[in-house]
Amino acid sequence: VVGYRDDPDLQVLIDTMQESWHCCGINGADDWDRNTYFSIAAREVASPEAGGVPFSCCLNSSQLTFKNFYCGHGVRLKEHAQSSLNTIYTDGCLPKLQLWLNNNVFLVGIVLIIVAVIQILGICFAQNLKSDIFAQRAKWYYTH
Repeated sequence: VVGYRDDPDLQVLIDTMQESWHCCGINGADDWDRNTYFSIAAREVASPEAGGVPFSCCLNSSQLTFKNFYCGHGVRLKEHAQSSLNTIYTDGCLPKLQLWLNNNVFLVGIVLIIVAVIQILGICFAQNLKSDIFAQRAKWYYTH
């Protein structure tokens, strides 16, 4: 959440998670106050996103053909507190991630085991290549 606007890859990841799982922030929408751009304190520097949330927190944002990138602006401000319940997701993404991991623990385990086996094979092949290189170098130095 902190590096949302600073890292484009992180921004895409967070937007995808929030749209897919219908959530906002880590534990809720107020987590966006930790971001420099969405912080309520950013009103002092006239940030248009101050007190808001990204568009991916907005209800039905994933179902729209054209995204309304301004739907989350200012929704966490006191003057918009009542209407924000109808426009953004209020649940955090961490509980939804935990639920997803619990439901897919077998799949995650299989993927981790496959990655570990590939890494171990890579180490073995690299070690074998190193031994072959040393053997070839030894032939060159001792035969000439």
